[in-house]
Amino acid sequence: MITAIAQGLRRHWIMATLVTAGVVLRAITIFAYKPALMFFGDSYAYVVAAQRFQPPNDRPFGYPFVLRLLSYVGDLNAVTIVQHIVGVALAIVLYVVVIGRGARPWLAALAATPLLVDSYLIQIEHNILSETMFASLLFGAVLIVTKAELSPRWAAVAGAFLAAAALTRTVAIPIAAIFVGYLLIRKLGIKVLIGFAVAMLIPIVWYMSWFASYFGSFTTSDSSGRFLYGRVAVFADCSTVDLTKAEATLCDNSAPSTRPNANFYVWASDSPVQALGAYGNKSDKIASSFSRKIILAQPLTYARYVITDFGHYFAPGKYTTRVDSPLGAWQFPTTYADPVASSAVAHNDLAGNPIESRIEAGPALFLKSYQGVVYTHGPILLAGLVLGLLAGWIDRGRRRWDGPFIALVGIAVLAVPCLTVMFDYRYGLPAIPLFMLSGAIGFQALLERRAERARALDPVADELAVEPQPRHRQRQRTRRPAWVLATLTASALAVLAAVVWAAPLARNPGFETYVSYRAELGTLGVALSKPEPVKNVLDLTEQKFQTGSIIATKTGAVAVPQRFMNAVDQAGGLVVFGAARGRETRTSYNSGLRYVTFDNGWVFWSRLGGAHAVYGDVYAAWYSPKVRARLKEPISDVETSPEGGAFQIFAGGSITQYANGSIKVTVNPNRPSTDSTQGGSLEPSRPASATTP
Repeated sequence: MITAIAQGLRRHWIMATLVTAGVVLRAITIFAYKPALMFFGDSYAYVVAAQRFQPPNDRPFGYPFVLRLLSYVGDLNAVTIVQHIVGVALAIVLYVVVIGRGARPWLAALAATPLLVDSYLIQIEHNILSETMFASLLFGAVLIVTKAELSPRWAAVAGAFLAAAALTRTVAIPIAAIFVGYLLIRKLGIKVLIGFAVAMLIPIVWYMSWFASYFGSFTTSDSSGRFLYGRVAVFADCSTVDLTKAEATLCDNSAPSTRPNANFYVWASDSPVQALGAYGNKSDKIASSFSRKIILAQPLTYARYVITDFGHYFAPGKYTTRVDSPLGAWQFPTTYADPVASSAVAHNDLAGNPIESRIEAGPALFLKSYQGVVYTHGPILLAGLVLGLLAGWIDRGRRRWDGPFIALVGIAVLAVPCLTVMFDYRYGLPAIPLFMLSGAIGFQALLERRAERARALDPVADELAVEPQPRHRQRQRTRRPAWVLATLTASALAVLAAVVWAAPLARNPGFETYVSYRAELGTLGVALSKPEPVKNVLDLTEQKFQTGSIIATKTGAVAVPQRFMNAVDQAGGLVVFGAARGRETRTSYNSGLRYVTFDNGWVFWSRLGGAHAVYGDVYAAWYSPKVRARLKEPISDVETSPEGGAFQIFAGGSITQYANGSIKVTVNPNRPSTDSTQGGSLEPSRPASATTP
């Protein structure tokens, strides 16, 4: 046995060396960043979706499904370890497949090299993101469907893999057309095609039904229109199209040369798309309609952006332009949070509870430097693409279409985001194993064509050539009836669904609020404590952060900036005020005056006047709509007397509580009475646009 291992290592020493290097690099990454890297755009949303166990409206549930499954065995650190293992396994599988196609070990190792040592692939594996899972599922579907002997059952397995990929990233749905075309070209029969199609459609249709039960739309996502709007908003000229009133709100009249990238138009709070909130669930359809009109009116401009972005993936080096997604998000950080790159080291676990994070400076600096040198350059991908396409012309055998098929799948992985969103190096990472495999197939076809020509010129060598024999004898297998396999598969899926449903994760309203404030990248900063129960108040918790607190009940949570919490604490704390009802809000009559409401009080704040709270019996008297409209906001704190009385001054008068419990409300006679023309009311105009504590 030892001799066999030694012989294997001798033959595959290049791959063994590369695997060792890949494992060491991933071990350094795990040591450098604990527990995981988080990308604000998606990572936190995936964790929230996993906690809530319901489909998000803007991305599929496939990756949160896996997060719930992994919550049994560990936390975010376990997720990254699994993803690193998958990354190495993907390279080994690629190597074995290329060897199995008759290639020399050096060629197979060359094809697997990017998957093992590419710094951007290693970085994305350490993120709580779906790319590693998507790449492995799509690659698995490709490998299965390109089997030399593809039975209907194996075709069904390939369809299931592709369905899982589609429920991880919707880009796989249009890619299904390439799979169907490939199966038709191979002429494998109607049963193979039906097996593939049914196995893919059943999970997707089931998911769309689940999605519709929450959002009313029979689809996998309610955000495709919003993303397409981000694609066209960077160049849209509204003067060339006839728009409805709702669509016209999406216009940006600034010069295209000064416009930001698609991320702004899709996600920013001051993006024109936010104005569609008034249209409810119709907003995505409005954004989609606007985008289609712009594309039809400016087809050449749209095509230029798409072609430019697609070609960008094959350019040398790593760079981004004004309209691209920033490269910094996919580079190893050396600080805990980088708001510009929207990336950070996680300060929470899968349940949303704060944990101690770690960045080891030495390994982090090494990885940052390594990333500047070792990555898959665009021309390498281009070579794999071209060789894969040429394989169909070079190879005259019955597997001649494998290379072009795999290359076309890789093209689609890159092209769909270019057509629908924007350029982002992250979107190109799952295409690397595809182009490496198609390139290896094409290069092997070249070598075999060259060998055939050499044998044609040397008849003696041709006569001595021995047809390779199979390594193992084919074992006769018992074929089970289709209904048995279907029953076993359905049972396994039911058990898996039950296990995921019962995962040790539950909805965390406080964490959801934390995420809505951009987590540690946002205004609250890093957590200083875990959620702590408020004494003598049922089902109320407070979690303190650097610049505020999150006050949570079982049904929701509110982030309260520290300038308001100081007044709450001074007045006796949440045991006096109860739960927060709403986030910081601007008054309708004074843009500089803001307030936060609680069950048993209000807290006002202005830059000049500071924070003042209304609570207790004074609050009970002031809260009457007529009294509140006349007195307006407090301009002093509540003053108490030793006898048990209380007194507080307001902008329009005062309230006095006597020791015997009676209340006197004094209205300043010079204060205008309340109506919309005489100073407004304390009803909110809208939540404050700037909530930085």
